[in-house]
Amino acid sequence: MNKMRVFIWLIALIGFSACQSKSGQTTEQENVDSLTVAPTEEEKTITGVVGDASMHNFMLVTLEGDTLFVSTMDQEPGDVSGFESGDTVRVDYIEEEEEPGSSTIPTAKKVTVIGKKAESDN
Repeated sequence: MNKMRVFIWLIALIGFSACQSKSGQTTEQENVDSLTVAPTEEEKTITGVVGDASMHNFMLVTLEGDTLFVSTMDQEPGDVSGFESGDTVRVDYIEEEEEPGSSTIPTAKKVTVIGKKAESDN
């Protein structure tokens, strides 16, 4: 009977230590996976004319004639404001994926006005 108790305690101890090791490995593995999935953010610059603008994004027509929709979500207002429709701007941005494998959206980090739109005389 005494050997049976020792045997049961030994099995319980092994079981608890095995569970503890696995949970530590899972957390460590999840941390490694989240680091490898995170994309590197390379800042880029593009120049164009502001088309339509709203609170959290604006349309930019590039010098090549391409149309981009640029997000200003979660940016400091002083860094991404001060322009209006028709202004020529230089946009420092990063590209972010909405979901892995989907198209990227340029997110403005800084918008610098390099030319104001010409006011027409009435």
